[in-house]
Order: sequence, then C-alpha cells, then structure tokens
Amino acid sequence: MDMTEGEDGLKIFDDIKILDEIAEILVPEKNLCYICNYRDEYIGDSHICKSCSADVDKLEGLLCRKCSKPLDHDADLCDECLSKVKCFERAVAPLEYKGLSKKLVRDYKYGGKSYLYKLFGQMLVERLEKEEIRGFDAIVPVPLHTLKMRTRGYNQSELIAKYISLKIGPPVLKLIIRTKKTVPQSSLTGEERWTNVKDAFEYSGKPGMISNILLVDDIYTTGATLNACASILRENGASKIWCATIAR
Repeated sequence: MDMTEGEDGLKIFDDIKILDEIAEILVPEKNLCYICNYRDEYIGDSHICKSCSADVDKLEGLLCRKCSKPLDHDADLCDECLSKVKCFERAVAPLEYKGLSKKLVRDYKYGGKSYLYKLFGQMLVERLEKEEIRGFDAIVPVPLHTLKMRTRGYNQSELIAKYISLKIGPPVLKLIIRTKKTVPQSSLTGEERWTNVKDAFEYSGKPGMISNILLVDDIYTTGATLNACASILRENGASKIWCATIAR
C-alpha cells in the first residue's frame, strides 16, 4: 500500500477509503459474514453474522482495569500488572484468545486472510467507543521486521490501525521501527518474551511531536511487545498511550 512522506520526515499512511470503494465494486463485501459467508443486509460493515458473533470468544466479565486480563475474582489489577510497571494507560481488546477467536486471529496472521482486518477493525472501533477511549492524536501500529514483512506481505497491525483511522479520524503514523529480528513471542515463556523484545525497537519521529497515542497490535499475551513500544514513545515525549489489540 502506498505511503507519502510527511514534512517531518515520517511515513504517513495513505487513506485506504478509495481502495476499499474500488474493491467493493469489484467484489462486493458489504453485508457479508467473513466467517461463514452468509449474506444479509443487517450485517453491514461488521462482516459477522449473528450466529458467528455468538460463537466467537468475546472478552467479557471481570477484567484487569490496566491490561484487560480475565480475572477469577473481583480485583482492580491482575498479578502481572501489580508486579510489572506498564508504560501505557490501558490495553483493551474485543476478543479472548481461544476457540474460534484464536483460529480467526491465526488465519489473519499466518493464513493469508488479510481481509479480516475489516472484521477485527470494526470490533476494535466498537470496543474503543464502549470503553470511551478517545482523545488520541495519532494511531501507531507495532512494526514488523522487514524480513517478516517480506514473507507475510502485510503488517496485520498496520491494516487494523488504518481501518480505525478511517472510521474515527486520527492519522496513522509510523513512529516506531523494529531494528532486531526477534524470535516469535509465541514460542517463548513469559519472562523470555520480555527479554526477547528488549532493544528490538527504535523511535523514528521527532521527540515530543505527539502527545496522546493509540498503539495497535494483534495479540496481548504478556504485554512485553506493547510495553517495549510504549516505553520508547514515552521516552520521546508521549504523555498518554492506550493500547488496542484484537485479542487478549
């Protein structure tokens, strides 16, 4: 997807509205459930029918107010957030990473189903509205290493960030670059994940240029990746950072 160069040297992602309109003419997707291919007018831009919506694992119930981890008892924070300092205000997600939700996320990341960004993007827009998370000046996707980008062909976090931007306005800015090819986080234990992403990212913007940021990634497991990125953004002038992921 094309990108244009901003005055401050940042890569500012182009609006994808025109491409979506062209795609809709060639292959109509509106009112289509991306999961079962059922078509009905009520589906609209949500891309999920009532039946499939009931089957996906939604993140509900008692949740940590910091990272949205499901809790088995009434508490403000999970043990993880009590023991580790997080550099973001809050992390939210519409889905729990299990069952059908897990399969959909894996299809999106590893199965070449890049179009699922519309389904997940709309879910995130609705979750952000529900949680009243607003007032950010820019949306920043967690970057992929260039080698992984070439293999996959798209950055799953970037596509969702663009969708959110299209729906609610703030621009998508590439403020972070991944400088180290890390081992896949899914293959590591909790503590290993924090070590794995240490010094893996660098800031690519001007210090202090953005104050409030929505940081977007695909999955929140331990929060190591998001926290590493949020830490860099804070070091370079961001005052508030919210995190949004597909699943938790």
